[in-house]
This record gives sequence, C-alpha cells and structure tokens, in this order.
Amino acid sequence: MNTCPKFARIRAKYEQETTYLLNHAARSAANGSAGLAKGSTYRMARALSGHVARCLECG
Repeated sequence: MNTCPKFARIRAKYEQETTYLLNHAARSAANGSAGLAKGSTYRMARALSGHVARCLECG
C-alpha cells in the first residue's frame, strides 16, 4: 500500500505517544497510562482510516 508523507507523520506521532505511555506504565504503577496507551492505538487507527478515506494519494 502506497501512503503519503502525511500518513507517515500521523502514524509516527501516535506511535510516539503510545510508546511514551507504555514506558511510563512500566516505570511506575501507573495503570492509567496503560489504559491511555490502548486508547491511543484506537485513536491512531481511527485517524489513519479517516486519512486514507480522504487522501487522494493514499486511497
């Protein structure tokens, strides 16, 4: 699947956020961060699918 640079930027932003939250949850007893990381992956999937639906280069 060919994707545009904006797709890569969106994905990188959400992956960075998810990684940060998972690392924070591993360092401390922050169960809330683990839950937020799951929500972040859901938001990433929603944002990327919406982007593919609108983008002429990706879709």
